[in-house]
Amino acid sequence: MIRKDIAGIILCGGKSSRMLTNKALLKIGELTIIEIIVAKLKSMFCEVIISANNVNDFTFLNLPIITDEYIHRGPLAGLHAAIKSSGTEKNFLISCDMPLISSEMINFIANYNSNKEIILPEVNDNVQQLCGVYSKSVITEIETIFNLSRSDKNIKGSVYELLERVKTEIVDVEGFLFYDKNIFLNMNTPEDYELIKKIYEKK
Repeated sequence: MIRKDIAGIILCGGKSSRMLTNKALLKIGELTIIEIIVAKLKSMFCEVIISANNVNDFTFLNLPIITDEYIHRGPLAGLHAAIKSSGTEKNFLISCDMPLISSEMINFIANYNSNKEIILPEVNDNVQQLCGVYSKSVITEIETIFNLSRSDKNIKGSVYELLERVKTEIVDVEGFLFYDKNIFLNMNTPEDYELIKKIYEKK
């Protein structure tokens, strides 16, 4: 069943500085990584949004592309703009460089029963900040963080700072049958890309 009450958001705002090319557009087999993730989200959510400042890179997907209101402020700015534009209270966010994420994991987090504003998976004390549910109610807090960062150098405008300020549910997913040790692997380097290609092609 495709859900209408949660939007799927793919965060594509990174500079890919270590990859030296737009990692979302790298291919695994016949598909780009962004297409692999889009297909998973479209099978689960009616509304799917791309958060990106390089709009022309993603027009081929025929999906809404939302640019940041707060320029050069990192993932939190992309999260802010995308959930502000979505038509749902809850939003499933995932980074564009996690093609090994499974539909089972997405479904589990999206359906997790919690009244917290953010729901994120965790493995070995490693919280996946860019793979989880963010409620639209966090928009005001994000804007507060960015406004405070203009005068307080100790505030960087990070996702971590948001998690510290709002009610967040951290879910340990390691013990579940659908968990796989490679599920949250992301690509930052060419070596990461080669590893993920090998794992994906064996699936």
